Amino acid sequence: MNAKSGIILWVVIHAILIVLGISVPWKMDSDLYSILPDSNEIKNVSAAEKKLSSRSMRNITVLVGHENFEVARKVAASLDSIFKGDSSIEESRLYVDEKTLNKTREFLFEHRYMIQGENVREAFFNLNHKFLELAALQKIYGSFSMANLNRLDEDPYLLGEASFDNFMKKTLTSSTHFSLRDGVLAAQDSGMTYVMWNAVLSENVSSLATDDHVIGRLNHVLDSLENANFGLRISASGVPFHSYESSSEAKREVAWISGVSIVLILLLLLYVFRSTVPILATLSTIAVAVFTALTFTWFVFGNVHVFTFVFGTSVIGVSIDYAVHFFTNWKSGLCNVRSKIFKGLLLGFLTTEVSYVALTFADFTLLRQMAVFSIVGLLSSFLTIILLFHAVFEKPRNVRTKNEVIAVKNLPLSVPKKFIKCYSNLPTWVIVLFFVFFAIALVPGLRALNIHTDLGSLYSMSDKLKAGEALNRKLNDIGISSNYFIVDGATEQDVLEQEELLTERLLQAEKKNLLKSHLAVSSFIPSQTTQRKTFENAQKLLNDDLTKEYLTSIGVQNDSLLDASLKEAPKYVGLEDLNQFPSSIRSMVEMLWVGAVENSQGKKFYSAVFPLHATDAFDAKQLAKNMPHVYVVNKMQNINESFTKISRVSLTLVGLAYIVMFIILVFVYKFTGALKILRAPILANLFAASVFGYAGIEFNFFAIVGVILTLGIGIDYALFFREGGRQKSVTALAVMLSAATTLISFGGLVYSGFTPVWTFGLAVLLGISCCFVLSPLSAKR
Repeated sequence: MNAKSGIILWVVIHAILIVLGISVPWKMDSDLYSILPDSNEIKNVSAAEKKLSSRSMRNITVLVGHENFEVARKVAASLDSIFKGDSSIEESRLYVDEKTLNKTREFLFEHRYMIQGENVREAFFNLNHKFLELAALQKIYGSFSMANLNRLDEDPYLLGEASFDNFMKKTLTSSTHFSLRDGVLAAQDSGMTYVMWNAVLSENVSSLATDDHVIGRLNHVLDSLENANFGLRISASGVPFHSYESSSEAKREVAWISGVSIVLILLLLLYVFRSTVPILATLSTIAVAVFTALTFTWFVFGNVHVFTFVFGTSVIGVSIDYAVHFFTNWKSGLCNVRSKIFKGLLLGFLTTEVSYVALTFADFTLLRQMAVFSIVGLLSSFLTIILLFHAVFEKPRNVRTKNEVIAVKNLPLSVPKKFIKCYSNLPTWVIVLFFVFFAIALVPGLRALNIHTDLGSLYSMSDKLKAGEALNRKLNDIGISSNYFIVDGATEQDVLEQEELLTERLLQAEKKNLLKSHLAVSSFIPSQTTQRKTFENAQKLLNDDLTKEYLTSIGVQNDSLLDASLKEAPKYVGLEDLNQFPSSIRSMVEMLWVGAVENSQGKKFYSAVFPLHATDAFDAKQLAKNMPHVYVVNKMQNINESFTKISRVSLTLVGLAYIVMFIILVFVYKFTGALKILRAPILANLFAASVFGYAGIEFNFFAIVGVILTLGIGIDYALFFREGGRQKSVTALAVMLSAATTLISFGGLVYSGFTPVWTFGLAVLLGISCCFVLSPLSAKR
């Protein structure tokens, strides 16, 4: 293909890929939660679970503490006023006034015949007047009763108060150390009085740190308030604080590591080539490859996750390798560089692409997105080197014969020559013996290898956040279990009815002291079936002579108001509009109610049920057995298991890809030659895995991504040495330069304090180092 045709082909292919990408709306996904995989156990409720968690992961709590309650309250009020109208805050909560409680009382009084706790409903069913009488008399004549007695004629059994008491018992505040004081929730600990401020971040707030992030502004305000008020102690907790802290730290680390790496790589390339032309051409190749990969990935998935950039860096690594290989040969004076390096580049490109194509079959969107990004980026790089570089840089030169010595004065080849000489002088028996001992040394480490991903070990919070979380757990003794339930149904009422079947079992578990209590939507808003039964049973119980005797005993002479209330049409309460509820009830329902979700099975409705203070003996799966509409969720455990499974599947897929590569290479280099080429990257990654095993480091998903990257880049080294021919010193320089740039780029990541980053960097550092050392043995002897 001539130069003109090559440029046209390059332009056409890139134009198609880019136009496809810009034809769809652009969306960058920065939600850390969205990349997490789902286990098979919760596949059916995956969308509902994510919708539920997306709100809970936007909740933040700030505890403002001081020896003087008034100081704490004043500072909390200042904090609330600052962020009350902030566009990044969806809802902020500080004050709990009497009006809110009165609205709740009024609502529950209005629906007292439909909304009741289990004890009252049971008393209705059993026509147990005695239970209702004793409960009511205790409120009427009790010394510490706060019940409203103004409506005894209409509600002689104080069913409205009973419903209100049940609500207060079921709310989260009933199990905490906080109590209402001067309109705010306050608690005491170690001589300090803490006032609680809660907020929910808006949905559009990124989980990654940005310059104007609300958490950054909030942290600044909290620091200012502490400095301005002597003795003040402020503790913050919630997922957004952790996301901001970890991403801020990772951002700072990656910034300085990347900055240092880029400077070192540029200096290295400048030293080798003594010209800015190869450097600018290489950077342009990377920029075009990344942009093309970005736009096409957008077209395929509709969005690109920021982690795709972090772990799709093989595009940069291989782009540099291809460009370096081209310019090293070009700088040496070699004519028609493309024809000389084409075979090695083509085989390297195809074998690397096979690895990433295999990963598109993994059941993990992020991994597939990374694979597509890398596939397109590598294609762009390969075409740029083969088509564009050939047309731009390979101008006609004097044609040399085979026996002429190529001028290499412009390249620093002394070190590469010595490097090659060390390998060329090795006897065959020494090489065989080396591989035998090397393989034996790997075995103990591989046997000790732990292929597992534990999210808990990937993040270490700061001491300040750790103290804040500890204090929040101590004062807000909610006790939500790691295992909870998601209930589904065709309608809202189906969900509530399924919930009530589940809560019956939970109540039995409570009687066995397996848990303290539970949270469920049906505890606050029962199903209409239950509401109807409650109303009918109330009518039966309250329309008899025993009720009239009770009315007389408490001084109620006229039962007309009671009779009228029982004859009214029942006012059933549904979940179609949550705004109908008072804010206190609405906040509880919103925490548990997922609502309608579209999935592969069509439209369904979902809710969550949380066991509280469950013991080790509590078996959630056993409790939900034979309940097809109830799913047990343990998010952390599910994610860990899914990551571990995906890690194993990914390794299997890459293994299958290498079998395909081996078959391709056998056709080109015969059986022995194919083995020599593949042994370097395979042994290099076994070496990396073995080191992880020896060191007792968890071989997690991020380390495995590093292995996949090494397999993709490392095989090129072996192929380049195999195709180097008489230009072994030039080939050695190109490979040394490629390995050096890769090690500088990724090796620096081991200095990160962010576990996924340094684990990924360590895997690449070990794998590429070993691959570079072994690759010269692939050359013809």
